[in-house]
Amino acid sequence: MELLKRPLGEYLKHRFGPQAQLVREERFPRGSSRLTYFVEYRPGPGADTVSVVFRGDFAGGSTIHSSLEQEYYMYERLGHTDVPVAKVLTWEASPEWTDRPFYIREQIEGSWQVPHVDDPDPQYDDLRIDIAKEHLRNIALVHKVDWKALGLDARLPAPADAQSAGTHFLDRLLSMLREYQREPMPVVNEALAAFRRNIPAAPLVVLCKGTNGRGEEVFKDGKIVAMSDWEEASIGDPAADFASMQDMFPTIMRDGVEIWNLQHAIDYYNQVSGHGVTMENVQFYLSLRTFGSVLYGQKTAVIMHNGNADIRQGWTGTEVFYLMKRMNGAVAGICEPVEARWFDELNETVV
Repeated sequence: MELLKRPLGEYLKHRFGPQAQLVREERFPRGSSRLTYFVEYRPGPGADTVSVVFRGDFAGGSTIHSSLEQEYYMYERLGHTDVPVAKVLTWEASPEWTDRPFYIREQIEGSWQVPHVDDPDPQYDDLRIDIAKEHLRNIALVHKVDWKALGLDARLPAPADAQSAGTHFLDRLLSMLREYQREPMPVVNEALAAFRRNIPAAPLVVLCKGTNGRGEEVFKDGKIVAMSDWEEASIGDPAADFASMQDMFPTIMRDGVEIWNLQHAIDYYNQVSGHGVTMENVQFYLSLRTFGSVLYGQKTAVIMHNGNADIRQGWTGTEVFYLMKRMNGAVAGICEPVEARWFDELNETVV
């Protein structure tokens, strides 16, 4: 395992007892932010296997602006709430075992893939809507977390009030971009000006998950059993989470009528949460997502400049980065909108 100085089998004995035996080790092939390993071990002879997840940064660093320790902290804090998350087991930073910290959490049985959810056959329309609603119910659960009681604002900067939530979100992204920026980006400056002219007030201030939806949550039998990847968590407008909902509000047509779309998703969310998220706010954060993605491109450029990038990070820092700058140009009104085929080609590149 890349995260360890010594064999994984030795580490399992150190961490889980002298009779622990390695059964399986697998690196998760998706994701360019951090390393993820799935590990199965047997605590002792004849015992059932135990599945855990090792999570750490790439050797050259992470494309994500937040620290691994913050991600671990989010799991630990949310373990005291009703939000379904995996239990964290340990934080490892001993130089005896590793040159860079990692943490271990339980692996929850399930999959990020839901059978037939991508099948365009109309017989699966209801399934797609049910999965979207299941996800929205869980996002509403995240938004009901008492972030003040959990002390999350000690790690996640919070806006002063709902009125300033959008400005706070944008200023936070800009501050991080300035920390990692490697090149002039006039098109991004033009987009920033457009964003600032259209910042809406939030209906309230909540804990936001960040990246969510397909590929981020663990499903079993059509239900979410664990919500994963909290590295982009923030405190602000609940509409911001709609900007990061991967494939969770597909447009579904039946007899020439849209029976499910983004507005339906917003309405359902408001129904189960009691919040007043509007399409205006969601559209603002959807546009602003392009600016946030530029940040990842510049963060990755630092890793590539240091000569120690993972191949997926190289992809993020080139092709994805170029696409995000094109999208910022469209926001500023100086480029044509990006064609949908670009996203299809990018999705086909992900393996």
